[in-house]
Amino acid sequence: MSGATASTSRGAGALTGVANQTRREASSWWASRRWAVSALVWTGLVNGLLALILWVVPNLDGPAEIADTTLAESALQFTGLAAVLAGAGVVLMAQGVLIDDRRSGVVEWLLSKPLARPALIIAKLVGHAPPLVVTIVVLPWVLVGVQLWLAGEAVWPIGQWLGAVALLSLLVVFQLAVVLVLSTVTTSRAVVLAVPLGALLAADLFTTFAPWASDWLPWGLGRLASLVLAHGVLASTQLVVVSVLATVGCVVAAAWRFERSQR
Repeated sequence: MSGATASTSRGAGALTGVANQTRREASSWWASRRWAVSALVWTGLVNGLLALILWVVPNLDGPAEIADTTLAESALQFTGLAAVLAGAGVVLMAQGVLIDDRRSGVVEWLLSKPLARPALIIAKLVGHAPPLVVTIVVLPWVLVGVQLWLAGEAVWPIGQWLGAVALLSLLVVFQLAVVLVLSTVTTSRAVVLAVPLGALLAADLFTTFAPWASDWLPWGLGRLASLVLAHGVLASTQLVVVSVLATVGCVVAAAWRFERSQR
């Protein structure tokens, strides 16, 4: 009984303070104009890209009507580029989430309170993931749906739109988890930026030469989102499962590494 009690105590201790710290992390977005400014910026970037693909490029040689097949191809092309933009965006916006606290000594101050080291990592993920998803994916893609509706003169299939949004949201959360685990290993911004950005850009090239890897690299979620939005086809459920497991794995690894490094 004593062994079981001790084990339970240790398990509960690992989450000590997680709720309070999650609220603090989230308030850095929702209690300020940060989320609104970010949403406006990303809505402009994402929809500017789509407008370029839908309205500008097809009319460079004169007015042209957007046929259904062309619209699907445009949606396919756009989503691939938007995925790269989203994946890069979360890295750029979240690079200092843990590193800045480590450099400034805030981590030591936080850990002097009733807050377990693993709980801080979980709070960073849970506190920052929703604002990043909302500002980088959800709100910009509302206007994306409007543009697709105007281009096709019909409401875009809601299931396909939701599927693409869900996959891109998973990519954002995964990238955040990668940033967190790297931030427990190093305080170098160059490393935290280079690894996930390089992997994101290299994923498509790598899978061209090694097609088997397309079901194992979460950075390829943009390809899945493209097919879902354009054609309503989920090409690989395995990649979705792998991406979820990889995200959880990164968080566990970050918590383990952070606890050891702070001893």
